[in-house]
Amino acid sequence: MFTGVIDSRDVRAQRGSSSQSSGGSSSRHRRTEQDIVIENLQEALRQREEYTRAQNEYNMQQQEYYRQQQEYFANYAAQQQNWIHVSMMLQQLAFRAFSTSYY
Repeated sequence: MFTGVIDSRDVRAQRGSSSQSSGGSSSRHRRTEQDIVIENLQEALRQREEYTRAQNEYNMQQQEYYRQQQEYFANYAAQQQNWIHVSMMLQQLAFRAFSTSYY
């Protein structure tokens, strides 16, 4: 056309092609960032699951320990009650023997 005059159709065509090419690369770049974020989230989730699994195992061990401790003290208390009962019976027998031999 004229020298030094720019055809607006050429400018629009160039803008469209440059925005398409930059848009494509930025969406590829964005997808990579999303992949990184997803990988980080998956790793954080895996670590959290591992921590939860370890915590559950610890809690199970604690429950077993407390159950054994409770069983031990229940047996100990029952044994003490038996000794008290036997001791009282021996005292009663001794008292009866003493009281019958005294009269």
